Amino acid sequence: MSAHTPKLDQAQALLYHARAATPFCSDDGEAYVSVPAGIDARRVLPLHSTEFRDWLINSYYSEYEAAPSVDAFRDAVYTLEARARNGESPARKVDYRLGFEGNPLLPSKIFLDLANESGEVVEIASKGWHTTDNFSHDFRQTSTTLPIPHPSNADRQPLAAFAALFRLTAENRTRAFAWLANTLRPTGPYPILVLTGCSGSGKTALARALRLLVDPCSVPVRRLPANDRELLQLAFNNWILVFDQVHGISPSISQALCAVSSGDALETGQAVLQVARPIILISPYDEAESAYAPTRALANRTLIIDLPAIPVPRAELALWPEVEALRPALTAALFDCGSTAMSRMRDVDAGNVRRLPDCATWAIAAAPALGLDPHAIAAAFTNPNSIWTGSNKPARASRGAPE
Repeated sequence: MSAHTPKLDQAQALLYHARAATPFCSDDGEAYVSVPAGIDARRVLPLHSTEFRDWLINSYYSEYEAAPSVDAFRDAVYTLEARARNGESPARKVDYRLGFEGNPLLPSKIFLDLANESGEVVEIASKGWHTTDNFSHDFRQTSTTLPIPHPSNADRQPLAAFAALFRLTAENRTRAFAWLANTLRPTGPYPILVLTGCSGSGKTALARALRLLVDPCSVPVRRLPANDRELLQLAFNNWILVFDQVHGISPSISQALCAVSSGDALETGQAVLQVARPIILISPYDEAESAYAPTRALANRTLIIDLPAIPVPRAELALWPEVEALRPALTAALFDCGSTAMSRMRDVDAGNVRRLPDCATWAIAAAPALGLDPHAIAAAFTNPNSIWTGSNKPARASRGAPE
C-alpha cells in the first residue's frame, strides 16, 4: 500500500490488523486493548499508549512496508475506542502487578503478575500457590516494569539468608519481614517502612532488595515528588514506592503519603483517585540539614529500621549476585507467606494491637512461613520505638553516628 493510498483505505487496513486486539474498558472507564504477546500470552495496553501505537503501526508496516497517515491512525484508534466503550466486551478490572478475588481484606485468591515473556501469573490461595497463564487476569505493565523470576524451592531457608546478607538484627528482621508480607495484601492500609542510619549503612541497598522481591522496576528508587499529582502518578504505575534522601516532608506530601499508604481517596485538581501502595522511605540522619519531625498521622503509619554502620563496607558488585541467586527461592518463600496468611487469618487474634491492626494480623498469620515469633510481630506494631520520629542531628550524634 503506497503512501498515496486513500486515508479511508489506510484506516480500514489498520482496523484489519487490529482484529488481533480486543478493545475493552476498565471498571474505572479507561480504554484498553488486549494484544497477543506470543502463543500462550497476551499484553494489556492502554489504547492511547505509545506501546499500542507501536504495536499497531508495526503490524501495518509488516504487510505494506509503509507508514499510515496520522489521520488514518487517529480514525482507527477512535473507532477502537468506540468499540471499547460500546462494544460487546464488558468492563474489566485492570490491575498493576497484584490483583485478587473476593474480599480484599480476606481474599480467596491473590494474583501476582510475573511480567515475563511467557505471560505467567502466580495464583495464591489458602491451600498453596501455582503459576498459570494471564488469559483470565488483566494486568497492565509500564516501560519500567521488570519480570519476577520463576519461583523455586531449591533453598530451604532463603529468608534467613536474606537477613544475614543485610545484617538484620532480630528486631529489624521482624519489622522488615512484617512489612514485606503485607506487600501481598490486596488493599491498604500498608505500613510505611522507614530505613534510617548513617551514610554507608546499606539503607538504599536494602530498600532496592525488598522491592526487587515483589515489584522489580528499572527505576526502583526515586526522590520524593514535588506535588501530590506526581505522587499519585507514581502510585498508579508502581506497586511499591521507594523514596530516598528524605530529610523533610511538606504537609501536602505528608498527607498524600498517608492517603496512598491507607488507600484513602486523594483529590488532585479536578480528579479524585483512590489507590493503596506499600511505601519505603530512606532517611539518612547524618545528612539532614536540620531537625525534622513527621506529622503524627504519618508517624503512626511507620515501621522504622535503624541500620548500624557497616564495619567493613562491601561493594555492590559483590552483593547483587548473591541477591540474584536467592531471588527464585525468596519468591517462593514469599508466596508461601501469602498462602499461610490466607489460611490462618480467621484464626489469628492480634490482641491489643491498635496501630495498623490489619497489617499486624496479616503478618502474624504469616509468621510460621516467615520464621518469626507472633509476639515479636505484635511488638513491632505496639512498641513506640518502632515509630519514626524524624531526624534529630544532636540526638543522633550522641548515639555515635559518624558525621
